[in-house]
Amino acid sequence: MKKRPDEQVSDTTSLRDKIVGLSESSGRKSYYPMLQQKIRELQNEISERWRAENTLRQTLARISRQQAVMAEISTDPNVFHGRLRDAAPMITVKMSHALEVSRTGLWIRQGERFICLDKFDARYDAHSSGQILRLEEFPTYHAAIVREVVAADNVYTDPRTMAFASSYLAPHGIESMLDVPVQIEGELAGIISFEHTASPRAWQPDEITFAGRVADQVALIMENKRRRMAEERLREAHAELTRNFRFTEVLLDAIPIPLFYKDSNLRYLGCNRAFTEVMGVSREEIQGKTTRDLWPDLSPTYEDNDRYLLRGAPRSTYEAKVRDKDGSLREVIFAKQVFFDERNRTDGIIGSFVDITERIRSEKESQRLRTLLSNIINSMPSMLIGVDADGRIAQWNQQAASVTGIDEDEARGKPLGQIVPWLEPEMRRIRQSIADKKPFFEGKLRRIVDGETLFEDVTIYPLISNGVEGAVIRIDDVTDKVRIEDVLVQSEKMLSVGGLAAGMAHEINNPLASIMGNAQVLETRLTQPLPQNAAAAREAGITMEALRTYLELRGIPKMLLSIRSSGAQAAQIVSNMLSFSRKSDAALVPEDITAILDKTLELASTDYNLKKNYDFKKIQIVREYEPGLPMVLGSASKLQQVFLNLFRNGAEAMGEKGYPEGQGPLFTLRARSNPPWVRIELEDNGPGLEEPVRKRIFEPFFTTKPVDKGTGLGLSVSYFIVTEDHSGVMSVQTAVGEWTRFVIDLPAAPRRK
Repeated sequence: MKKRPDEQVSDTTSLRDKIVGLSESSGRKSYYPMLQQKIRELQNEISERWRAENTLRQTLARISRQQAVMAEISTDPNVFHGRLRDAAPMITVKMSHALEVSRTGLWIRQGERFICLDKFDARYDAHSSGQILRLEEFPTYHAAIVREVVAADNVYTDPRTMAFASSYLAPHGIESMLDVPVQIEGELAGIISFEHTASPRAWQPDEITFAGRVADQVALIMENKRRRMAEERLREAHAELTRNFRFTEVLLDAIPIPLFYKDSNLRYLGCNRAFTEVMGVSREEIQGKTTRDLWPDLSPTYEDNDRYLLRGAPRSTYEAKVRDKDGSLREVIFAKQVFFDERNRTDGIIGSFVDITERIRSEKESQRLRTLLSNIINSMPSMLIGVDADGRIAQWNQQAASVTGIDEDEARGKPLGQIVPWLEPEMRRIRQSIADKKPFFEGKLRRIVDGETLFEDVTIYPLISNGVEGAVIRIDDVTDKVRIEDVLVQSEKMLSVGGLAAGMAHEINNPLASIMGNAQVLETRLTQPLPQNAAAAREAGITMEALRTYLELRGIPKMLLSIRSSGAQAAQIVSNMLSFSRKSDAALVPEDITAILDKTLELASTDYNLKKNYDFKKIQIVREYEPGLPMVLGSASKLQQVFLNLFRNGAEAMGEKGYPEGQGPLFTLRARSNPPWVRIELEDNGPGLEEPVRKRIFEPFFTTKPVDKGTGLGLSVSYFIVTEDHSGVMSVQTAVGEWTRFVIDLPAAPRRK
């Protein structure tokens, strides 16, 4: 029987004792130290060889176990067929057995996080999954795992794993970790983790190599799955393209109307079967040819129209002649339009024609009506959208494309709420209209585009014939109509208030005149050194000096002055009220509106009011005047009053707004021709107006200012000066928090000949 190492050591020691005894008995003690040294060296060498052999046996056993596990993993059906999720529990169990660790896990990257496909705990023979690891929360570990294996013999001292200590390692008793990256084309796609408990453990090179081989196997599974998915998508795309191509060919050949298409050089690319049957030429014969090559006598008409389309016309319908297969000239109606490439550049022309020779008037009229209907639908200012019962777009006219910026091809088949998001709230009513087969109308829907409020009428017409389920939605922009209605309502309010103001003004004027007259008389009799006053004072036993002293001590002169000042203010209000009830008879003469604007601006620039928190000189002015602007018919003084009022209101509003660094108050003045008017716009970049305020802005006595700072008549008077005195139009536009724009249209003066 083979002796154990400890037995060998005992034999060696016994031999040494015998030799020593022999040496001593023989009296040759001088050889003993040398023999003792040799014996120790022999013992050490034997021990080292035993440890090396034992380590080798352990390594070979680990490698054998690892190879067996790799063979089992590689031959598993789920691994072979790329079903990593199904294979994950088997892989974690086998890896745990191969490295004799407590816990193993397989993590797969999904977006910016890692999901645990399976974690096996050998201590409890239990599997778990679904845990989430966000590497950005552990930057040191993240930086390491993307480029190398993380082999941590002691997880609490290794800087790469210390961040996991309190939240994960300590609660699970983990002492050592071996994490291997799964990389595909240099990108981290997953992580395989080995976790050892009980005591720290040094990871051997063969163990790290084995873990890397498993990671390569997992990467191969994932890469094969990606490749198969990509191939499947490619096959599906190719099949879909083939089906579409064949469908297009069949569809074109099934259309009884001759169709043809040309490139941008007016060379034929192809045609359908109806074209070849009528014209007597095959697809091969016309490809690459021009009309000049095939029908030289007829080509000038064709080419002129084709070039007209290529210059930018979207479509063309015209009558012409063709020569059929028998050589006869046939009267036809051509319908052509350009088509575009993927960069929206004109790529060619597609056309068709209808033979109207035998159909004469009836067929020609039918074709004309169809063309007219198509043109009407696409030229209507209304958006027309056809949807099916599921709310997906089936029809889309040019106005819809113009408003949304989305062409028909892109919109077709998409959910209505995705393409026209502001109609998403109306989907319930659309479905209800389809179900009830009754039209539905909702007017003045409000939405904001680029800071401007738009109003739209939405009408839903259900399709109720031929078993078709769906609806046609008509959307009309009624913004101008709503604004005109607002102006009319405002005018009616102003006229009503004007009549009331006239009556009130006359009734107020009489007592007001008495108050101001008596106040003037009191001031004269109490403070002025008139003979009559002195005589009355002597008769009363006082002097005028004593009386004035008494009055000044009691503040009577200030009170009288206050009465007169208040009376003057009331008189001004009455004067403004009277302006609502009578139209000015002042003659309107041609005036240079830009000169009036600049003069008013110069006058306003002297206005400085700390209480109102603005300094007009610090407001930036931008002028946008159209050259050669016609004169307007107006009264310079009254227009100056209007503009000065708008400047002051805008300056006060901008004074209440806080501006970012580098920005400040700004007035933009615009003047341009708007036949038969001249349009003036005064825009400030102040806080804007809320919608309820905007609607009432021109009402008399309506103001957002405190009682002591405004009467609410300034804009009302301005409105009447423009509309009544000048037969113009005045409106206001605004974006809350951004700007307010007053728009004034004044009649243009006739140009001198």
